[in-house]
Amino acid sequence: MEKQKNEPQKGMLTKRMNFGTQGFDEFQAILLKKSKTRSDAQRRKINLLTFKYQMEDYINSDKSEVKSAGEFLKIILNSLQIQQNKFADYLGLKPSNLSKLISGERSINYELALIFGRLFNHNPMLWIEIQAKNELHRLSNAESGKYSDYSLNDLIREERNAV
Repeated sequence: MEKQKNEPQKGMLTKRMNFGTQGFDEFQAILLKKSKTRSDAQRRKINLLTFKYQMEDYINSDKSEVKSAGEFLKIILNSLQIQQNKFADYLGLKPSNLSKLISGERSINYELALIFGRLFNHNPMLWIEIQAKNELHRLSNAESGKYSDYSLNDLIREERNAV
């Protein structure tokens, strides 16, 4: 059987295009035209997927930048044009509690993580993992000397000397 000529090369689905070329401009125009035909629900789904990837990138990042789960929530609510007071009411929270959550003064509990996961079609663990990453970062920076005293080699040496 003869190999098809249009088969992807080296794992690429399309040929490379240089920015600013006619081919690139035509491809960009096709994508723009396609994006304009999307429904509001499709746009919302794409936006939520974008935020999910941003949250996952943050969790996996080694950067020292700290971004609270509340900051991600604020970005999502702004993108969806949902007012914080209405969102708090929908969740059965006091607006002041939601405000503290968004500012990072309060943590997102497991129940809220489940609700956010359901609402935004995200894994609820994303919310918990963001908070865990931030708490570990805070502890390791604030009390770094405290944890440097712990060593498995020292523990084993002490155990052997005790016997």
